[in-house]
Amino acid sequence: MGGFSNSEVNASIRGYILRSLVKGYHFSLSVKTLSNKMVSCGLITTPDISHQLYYLEQLKLIQFSNDSDAFNALDNDAIIRLTAEGIRFIENGGNSEMGIDL
Repeated sequence: MGGFSNSEVNASIRGYILRSLVKGYHFSLSVKTLSNKMVSCGLITTPDISHQLYYLEQLKLIQFSNDSDAFNALDNDAIIRLTAEGIRFIENGGNSEMGIDL
């Protein structure tokens, strides 16, 4: 049948999020900017990336501004920042077992 499995797509989306944050000002971006960027390049079809953000937040790779969390960050137009752990994770080339495709 071909194609990608759901876990491969999610790993790709999570990797895109982390790579985008590396390119952002002080390793950060607004959730709306990131979501719009992902929709425009065809990586996602709806702007809801809360599940991928939640996964990265639970691994302590990202954090949110304004006391937001993964599920209300888009509505609050929160800023996502890479944590020190997130920066180390990327510098070390990631870990394929964690479900993130850098």
